[in-house]
Amino acid sequence: MVYTVNCDRVVITKDVERGSVWRGVVIALIASLGFFTHGIQTANLTSTAHSGHFINTDHVPWSTTALVITAAIAGPVFCFTIDRHGRKMGIFIINLVQGASLIPLFFLNDTSTIILHVIAGMATGGLFTVCPIYIQEISSLKTKGFSMCVTMVMTAAGYMMRLVMNLEERMFFMVALVMFQFILMVFVLESPSYLMMKRKFETASTLIAKLRGLDEDNPNVTKELKYLREESDRARANGRITIRMIYRNKIWWDSIKIGLVLYTTMILCGSIVFLNQSKALIQLKGYDDPQSVLVTSSLLAGSLLTLICVTILDMKYLLSLGYAIMALASGVLAVYNQVDLEVTSYQWLAIASLATLLFGYGMSWVLPIIVLTQTLNFEIKATLLGILFAYFQLIKLAHAYTFPYIEEYVGAYTLFYIFASVNLYGAVYNLFVSPNVNGLNVRQIEKQIKRIPLPA
Repeated sequence: MVYTVNCDRVVITKDVERGSVWRGVVIALIASLGFFTHGIQTANLTSTAHSGHFINTDHVPWSTTALVITAAIAGPVFCFTIDRHGRKMGIFIINLVQGASLIPLFFLNDTSTIILHVIAGMATGGLFTVCPIYIQEISSLKTKGFSMCVTMVMTAAGYMMRLVMNLEERMFFMVALVMFQFILMVFVLESPSYLMMKRKFETASTLIAKLRGLDEDNPNVTKELKYLREESDRARANGRITIRMIYRNKIWWDSIKIGLVLYTTMILCGSIVFLNQSKALIQLKGYDDPQSVLVTSSLLAGSLLTLICVTILDMKYLLSLGYAIMALASGVLAVYNQVDLEVTSYQWLAIASLATLLFGYGMSWVLPIIVLTQTLNFEIKATLLGILFAYFQLIKLAHAYTFPYIEEYVGAYTLFYIFASVNLYGAVYNLFVSPNVNGLNVRQIEKQIKRIPLPA
C-alpha cells in the first residue's frame, strides 16, 4: 500500500503492480531457437546469412544462387502471411520448413543438395523477417533490445557446433532440436499488435496481461492496449494503407532510407572476404586453422558483448562501434594483403586484426534489421521488412557474382581499403542519422527522424 499524507488527512491508494518482464523474454528465447538450428545447418550449406562463408570457393555454386533467390522470394511471402494469419502462424511455418530441410541431409547427391538449399532459403527468409517482428512485438520496452539480440548469439552458437560435432551428429541433433521447437510452440502466444490490426481488442488485452504477468484490469495493461490502438488508428488515419501511402508518408519513407543504407553497408562491409579465414590471411605462411575456430569464436564473442551491453548502451552506438572496429581492422589487413608480400614477421598482428574485424562484425551484423524493426509502425512493419529483405538478398547475390571480377581487377589489398571506407561511412551515417531506439516506443523514435536525404 502507498500512503499519501495531506495537511489534514491520510489517503490510502493501491500500489500499481508492474508485472514480470521475463515472460516475454522466455517466449522470445523460444522463438529464437530457429536461429540456433540455422547456425548449425549453415555448415552443410554453400551460403550463409552473410555475404561470405567459412569455406573457400572460387565461384558461386548453383546451390548458393538457389538459396539466396528462394530467401528473397520467401521473405515477402512470409511477411504477407503473418499480416493475414498471425505472427504465431509464421513461427510455426518456419519450424515446419526447418524440419523439412533436414530430410535432404540424409541423401548425399546433387539433386538433394539443391533441394536442401531451396528449403533452407525458405527458412532463412522467414527467420530474418518474421522472428524479429514477433520478438519486438511481444517484448516490453525494457527487454526489447536484449530479446532481439539473442538471435545473434543463437546463430553464432550454432556456428560453433561444427567444432564439436561431426556431420552425422549434427544431423540427428538438428532433428531433436526441431522436435523440441515444435513442443515449445504450446508456450508461444500471438502478438497483441497483430490482434490490434485485426481489431480484436479483448483478445489483445488478455494476451498483454499474460505476457506481462498482470490482471486484465491492471492500469498498465490498459495503458499498453490504448497505445497500440492509438498507433493503429494513427497509421490508418488516411484510409487503407497502400505502397503509395507509405511513400508519401515522410517519416516512413525516411525510415526506409535508413534501412536501405544500413542494409547495403552491412552487405558491402567485407564479410565476403574476412569470413573466409584462409583468404583473408593468404599472405601468412605456416598459419593453419582448417576448422576456422578464429572466425566462429570471434563472431560469438562479438555477439555476446552486444547482448551484454545492449541493456546499458543504445543499439545506435553499438552499431557505429562495430562499423568503426571493422574499418580500423580492415585498414590493417589491407597492409598485410599486398601483392607478392610474404609476411614472415609480426604475423600475430594480422591474426589479431582479423579476430578484431570478426569481433566487430559479430557485434553488429543483425543490428540493422533490429533497428529498423523497432522504427516502423506495426501496421506497415511486415510489408516494408519483407521488401527490404528481398533487396538485401538481391544485393548479396549481385555482390557474390561481381566480387571475383573486382578482386581480380583491383587486388585483395585494395578491396580491404574499399571495405574500410564502407565501414567508416556506415559508422558516421548511423551515428548522425539513425535514431535512438532502446526503451523507446515507435512514436518516440519517429520524433527523432528528420527529413533524411539519400546519400549521394
